[in-house]
Amino acid sequence: MKNLNPEFCKSVKSARREAGLTQGQLATEVGCKQSALSMFEQGDGTKLNDEVIEKLAKKFNLSLSPSTPQPTTPQSLNPSIPQPLHRGFCPNPHCPTNKEYFVEEIRLFLPDREAADPVGGKYCAMCGELLERSCPNCGAPVHAGAICSLCGQPYISAL
Repeated sequence: MKNLNPEFCKSVKSARREAGLTQGQLATEVGCKQSALSMFEQGDGTKLNDEVIEKLAKKFNLSLSPSTPQPTTPQSLNPSIPQPLHRGFCPNPHCPTNKEYFVEEIRLFLPDREAADPVGGKYCAMCGELLERSCPNCGAPVHAGAICSLCGQPYISAL
């Protein structure tokens, strides 16, 4: 979408957090990759196609006009608090809780769930991103590794 206001991208992130959605959940809902949504939320409006951007605007009732969009009440709020025993991980590849490493020139991130979620909270203790508690690709329970044992995809997408 030409001339997309970078503030719109940041408003999507704010509205997503208010709705209690992870990047993986929202990406699945609107039909894009979690990594593309992550870059979009950082202000890169070129990472999503027009159809996905329009779905985001409609979902969160945001204006695509050049003026600063104002998020309105999210469609649903989930006030439930996750169980501390099931720690989440931060999906942000730039977060210091995720340790970068390479396997055969493939860039992967090993999430440190205890550093990101020391008390069983909702947001990352280091960067404030909404924590993931299941595989963003298939929804399987998260284990201690960097790659889902069910679908074989990395938990955190390299940008």
